[in-house]
Amino acid sequence: MKELYRLLHEQGFGSRKECRKLIEAGLVAIDGEPAADYRQQVDPGALGELEVDGEAWSLLELPLYLMLHKPGGYETSHRPLHNPSVFHLLPYQFEALGIAAVGRLDVDTTGLLLMSTDGQFIHALTSPKKLVPKCYRVTLKHSVVDELVARLLKGVYLKDDDEKIIAETVTVVDSYTIDMTITQGKYHQVKRMVAAASNRVMGLHRLSLGSVGLGDLAEGEWRRLSREELAALGF
Repeated sequence: MKELYRLLHEQGFGSRKECRKLIEAGLVAIDGEPAADYRQQVDPGALGELEVDGEAWSLLELPLYLMLHKPGGYETSHRPLHNPSVFHLLPYQFEALGIAAVGRLDVDTTGLLLMSTDGQFIHALTSPKKLVPKCYRVTLKHSVVDELVARLLKGVYLKDDDEKIIAETVTVVDSYTIDMTITQGKYHQVKRMVAAASNRVMGLHRLSLGSVGLGDLAEGEWRRLSREELAALGF
């Protein structure tokens, strides 16, 4: 059993004080009946239909593990400087629960972005030692030539870096598009690798991270990771 205001707090509806005020204002109902006491004891596993401020709310299974199809023009930051935040594409309760991105995608980069409230999950997928593969669809300014593919697979040196960086795989999609898989996570890595191989990235879209692919998730939409996807990632 749990006090109702504490349950709302754990679901991301604000501080404990703010949750008490929601209940006292008559904005929280269970099975259509407004809750009269913020200290009301409830069983999260047997709770009826919960409404907060007129909207139905299904209790979240925590921690959260999500995928988002990031559109262009969004910053992967809780404090964006020049563009809207990707976190604004999620229910506001998620941000209150400490949702964070698994790595970052540039403002103009689209595609798969994983998010979680589980710090161990985020660390496991972003640690340089783990070498988690990330596959990107890369649109190029100049047409694909054999030399470009060979250089990316053999390895290139990035500016101000004495370590050769190698693409794990490179697949030619069409004359101006390749799919490239990398395992490092250096700043602007794909763009810098392509530049070092004498071409330029005009569009970048992440297709997968580890064993999880974006699939047919629509741009700007999100969903929870399935148990099978989590298991494939080692969670």
